[in-house]
Amino acid sequence: MIYAQEKISATATEPLRWVFLTTEPIETLKKVLHVIDIYAARWRVEDFHKAWKTGAGAERQRMTEPQNLERAVSILAFIGVRLLQLRETITLPYYLRKKGLIDETLDMENQSCDTGFDKDEWKLLSRHYKPRGHKGKSAPSMRWAYLSLAKLGGFTNTKGTGIASWSRIWEGWDQFAGYRAAKEMLAAGEEL
Repeated sequence: MIYAQEKISATATEPLRWVFLTTEPIETLKKVLHVIDIYAARWRVEDFHKAWKTGAGAERQRMTEPQNLERAVSILAFIGVRLLQLRETITLPYYLRKKGLIDETLDMENQSCDTGFDKDEWKLLSRHYKPRGHKGKSAPSMRWAYLSLAKLGGFTNTKGTGIASWSRIWEGWDQFAGYRAAKEMLAAGEEL
């Protein structure tokens, strides 16, 4: 068993406390901290499951053969990871900003979207949603790409957080599916 407590709580009058029951070795402080790190990653795992099930639609699959279902949800797991990566380009800076880490926030938000999108994909997005102050020769920011993709999926930012739901991100991503299929057909010499 591990007992952990916050030193100082920024939001509550009383610090949070956790009790971890584990089968992991905890003989040293390093091992104890490792167990706490494992638990801290739990929220990212939960977010992946939301991206996989709700965003990519693993739970919406209706197949009669277990092997076909296994194949489909395995492919959707890769899409879930991709959706999670896209969403984290917004959620991580959101929390960094709350902690006052402005330089780190701006570095993440202003990273080039060509790390997550092919050139033709971000060019296609820019036809729908022109990046402000962008000249078009280099890739716009990842923040712009994420919000543009979410808008393609129907995101309106009514709460003013800039964080789209999994279903909105998926809908935007799904809009690219037709484009990707057409691109692959043309590359293979097929006609549309």
